[in-house]
Amino acid sequence: MSKFQIGKDILNKHTLALPINKSKYRQIIFPCHLGIIFIGNVSTSMLNKLRFHLDQTFDSFFFDIQFIDDISLHPDMFELRVKEEYNLLNKSSEKVLLQPTNKFYEIIIDKKSEYNLDIGLGLTNLPIYSSNNEKLLFLFGEAHIKYMCAIVSTHNLIDLFNLEDFKLKKIEKRIYKEVVHEIGHLILGCGHCFNNYCVMHFSKNIKEIDSKSIYLCENCKLKLEKIREKDNF
Repeated sequence: MSKFQIGKDILNKHTLALPINKSKYRQIIFPCHLGIIFIGNVSTSMLNKLRFHLDQTFDSFFFDIQFIDDISLHPDMFELRVKEEYNLLNKSSEKVLLQPTNKFYEIIIDKKSEYNLDIGLGLTNLPIYSSNNEKLLFLFGEAHIKYMCAIVSTHNLIDLFNLEDFKLKKIEKRIYKEVVHEIGHLILGCGHCFNNYCVMHFSKNIKEIDSKSIYLCENCKLKLEKIREKDNF
């Protein structure tokens, strides 16, 4: 997870408040069903590699991984609660519209119910800000542990002022890392890893995403093993 916030590195997430009329959350028992929901204009060409990395990192944690694409924000919904800000993460001179994370969680929770999913992650090209703390702008991703859903935005994973970053493999690798990172939070909890090379390490910019691996460190793997022992699988 990353955001534009000068000089501040937040190491813990907060529980976000969803509308009270939403479905109740429930405790997840692993293995479970995972869904990746494509919201907006996001390429689905990475599906096989994304599935590979999720299976490799969270081996046996999911009965299956469903991909749900072609989901878009209704025009009336698009304008709700947007923030207009300068995109300082990629040095843009124009303001862009950021969407609140709760807007995506509402969609993901609905899809979880529709497809009988235990965990849902949304992948979008739209820039996002945190509904829990509106000062956290241009997030790479965020997880809502209570409702077992997360959102990843590809918007700032592409540096528009560095032509090298247009190489597809490099961009896709960033997306894979952020997806693994946010799902890692839903399984392991809100804390970040202090190992600079672990995929669960906090990254405040794309340079730090590029410098860490897509794999869990040994300590985070041990945490997964404890969950396996607890749920007996």
